Amino acid sequence: MPKTFTKNLVLFFSAAIILSGCTKIDYIGEEYPPTTKVEMYFSEEDVTREHKVMGHLIATANDIVSAEKMQKEMKKKAMEKGADAIIILGMEKYQSGESTSYSETTVEGTTKKGNPKSTTTATSTTTTEEKKQIKAILIKYL
Repeated sequence: MPKTFTKNLVLFFSAAIILSGCTKIDYIGEEYPPTTKVEMYFSEEDVTREHKVMGHLIATANDIVSAEKMQKEMKKKAMEKGADAIIILGMEKYQSGESTSYSETTVEGTTKKGNPKSTTTATSTTTTEEKKQIKAILIKYL
């Protein structure tokens, strides 16, 4: 296997491992003193206590990150912002990008008759990046 191809493969997998654990959390809304417990709901109708919407939260991660890990990160952010509960609105998966890697190796040599000969080998790899996104509402009890 050519050194260039092997090096590209190692770099690709190293980047994938580093990026795989990241969950990006975006929040817009009000902030209150931090809370130590956040209740989890999957429908606003399930919330029986009087409450107000304090903000919206979106968690985004590579598809390799589990929804459970994303949920934990969302609860952590909700506690930091002072929410009493979080209502998960839904999850979607989408293709966020595509990349193509191309490498070429040329070997110079001679034929059995002593004539110059060159052999070129090329490799092209295309990968797509899949992501998932979970949307939620943060609420504060009245």
